[in-house]
Amino acid sequence: MNRPLWLLFFAWVVALVATLGSLYYSEVRLFLPCELCWYQRIFMYPQALILFLALWRSDYGVWPYSLALSLVGGGISLLHLAEQRLPGFAPVACKPPVPCSVEYIPQFPIPLQALIAFTLIALSMLLLRRELRR
Repeated sequence: MNRPLWLLFFAWVVALVATLGSLYYSEVRLFLPCELCWYQRIFMYPQALILFLALWRSDYGVWPYSLALSLVGGGISLLHLAEQRLPGFAPVACKPPVPCSVEYIPQFPIPLQALIAFTLIALSMLLLRRELRR
């Protein structure tokens, strides 16, 4: 496989693991997602499909779309992480039944996991862009 294809493959694996991980948390561990969790899912789930199709077709033109989804999703993850970790920081009023300040895994918060995934995908897309311009 050539380098751009490896970057697409890596981004797809990250998106797939993040998607399956969030489904595991909600469907197996029965963690109720808060409002910000849903927004993060909106920006992650489509990437598993979009990046798979791009990988299958060797379509490197996917990078701006995936990058945009990752930047917005990462921003939401940052906001969510700040809401959980910074006392008094509550710019978003999450609706019941689950407030956005709930931490199911305090040692490795779910928004941090999402932020890492979004960052890895965004970096892959930036590297893909650089490879294509060479």
